[in-house]
Amino acid sequence: MSQFTKKAILCYVTIYSTVTILSFIYLNRLVTYDLNWSQLLIQVVLIVYGLIITPFLVFRTVITYLYKPTPDMGHRPYVSVLVPVYNEENGICNTIDSILNSDYPKDKLELIVIDDKSKDKTLEVINKKRQECNFKIVAQANNLGKRHAMAAGLKQCSGEILVCVDSDTILKPDAIKNLVQPFHDEKVYCTCGSAIVANDTDSQTNTLIARFQKVWYADSFRLRKGVESLFNMVICCSGVLSAYRREKFESVTEEWLNEKFLGREVISGDDRQMTNLMMRMGGKSVFQSNAQAYTFAPHKFKKFLIQQIRWGRSGFRGMLFASRFFTKKNTAQKIIFYLTMFTTFISPISLLVNTIGLAMLSRYDLIISYFAGLLIVSTLIALSDKLLVEYFSFKDMLYRIAFFAISIILTFVYLYSWLTLWKGKTWGTR
Repeated sequence: MSQFTKKAILCYVTIYSTVTILSFIYLNRLVTYDLNWSQLLIQVVLIVYGLIITPFLVFRTVITYLYKPTPDMGHRPYVSVLVPVYNEENGICNTIDSILNSDYPKDKLELIVIDDKSKDKTLEVINKKRQECNFKIVAQANNLGKRHAMAAGLKQCSGEILVCVDSDTILKPDAIKNLVQPFHDEKVYCTCGSAIVANDTDSQTNTLIARFQKVWYADSFRLRKGVESLFNMVICCSGVLSAYRREKFESVTEEWLNEKFLGREVISGDDRQMTNLMMRMGGKSVFQSNAQAYTFAPHKFKKFLIQQIRWGRSGFRGMLFASRFFTKKNTAQKIIFYLTMFTTFISPISLLVNTIGLAMLSRYDLIISYFAGLLIVSTLIALSDKLLVEYFSFKDMLYRIAFFAISIILTFVYLYSWLTLWKGKTWGTR
């Protein structure tokens, strides 16, 4: 049986079964209760939302089991690794070592580290490091932001493939090799590696908020990007580890550097926007789960909130931008993208209706059933993570199940970020 046939069967069975079950539950709820017009309106809104979103979420969870990374096909293009850095004097040497110690052919690998006018001793540290090993350094005269740092590094590149690595990332030895394998297909314009939160290796940063992010990263990459990759449309190639065809990257660099939203310069969201530009040109965007890199997530709640506000703003802008050209994509890609967009933007409204709205109607029984549903969904995701993510433990499962409480908080964080889209002119990967 072909992979396409398996996709179709899983799709039809999942959607049919979930729609049938939900229809029975919701219609029974309408018939059972004596509703006034306001209660009826809220119930209808929730029913429509549930009938649209639940089949999609179940389908996404099931279909991801078909994902497999491109195996090593012996493809070894010349690679230029770009590492933009700002105020990372304590960790940048670890990043450099992990890149130079990769099992990629040394004669086909070059490293360019771009210091974006750091205020600490980062430039001094990388200059000293260069005395031990061979790589290029670009020192920016002014602090212009990550995009301009990348563009400055691009001018020094020789490779046909650009590998972009955050300055706090530690690559596994085979990460670069695995990351570039999909480029044997000329239609692939960008690839995304898998980020693993490494805070549990450091007692000082292994906090509760970091542990929650570890499990969140696991399904954000393996489950969500795995599904998107099946349809060649990974929506965001993460700045932690990603790769691009250099000629394609160069062709849109000027537009990327001058991105604006509501007439204002955009600095954050560089990885999402570059992915958008690749897909707008008709290229495939894929995920490589076997190209793994370790990163340190924010371990303090304040920094975590700042990160999520920035991600919320860039995600909103990125989806609006992509919505303009996804109308030209094939049917499957359209469905996946616009349902993802619907989920992202409508879920916060659903939360407000299911809590504040139902509380105003004194329907506390339905509020309890809503949170029970969130708990069930979180449990199903945790089970999938345990089956699909090699490093996922039973303890991680418990954190992932409990993560639904964090997701409620994040809903209000994202609503705030969407209402303040013009803010956020700061440098950094976090």
